[in-house]
Amino acid sequence: MRRLWKRLWKDLRDFKTAIFALVLYNVLARSLFHAFCPQLILTGFPCAGCGMTRAVFYILTGQFSRGMNLNPAAPLWILFLFWFFFNRYARGVYSKSTPFWLGVVCVVTLAVYGYRMLYCFPGEPPMVYYRNNMMRKFLIQP
Repeated sequence: MRRLWKRLWKDLRDFKTAIFALVLYNVLARSLFHAFCPQLILTGFPCAGCGMTRAVFYILTGQFSRGMNLNPAAPLWILFLFWFFFNRYARGVYSKSTPFWLGVVCVVTLAVYGYRMLYCFPGEPPMVYYRNNMMRKFLIQP
């Protein structure tokens, strides 16, 4: 258990600048645009990951169908991240198959996104058009 925490703290120290930048972006984006997703803020269209955080939360708290409605790719991300963190922190190894499995999960996520954009957009959140986007403000409205 001690090694696990040591590995975790090392990663947190190594990535402190990126973590700080992400937290700062989150605060600024949410206070200025009431959204986090850069694609949503710029174009008004949801991205492949829109709704993912809420979907993961609902799935992990036993509300599987609610989570699947938000983003059907969420269970794959849960499985991948559990596997990755188990290998990285509990076992202390880096699996050479990590990039492959990350690629598989990304491809499936993009396929789900394409399907949802074709057949579910616009619809229920998060598959909605964000009218307060940058392109609309600068290109359409004078």
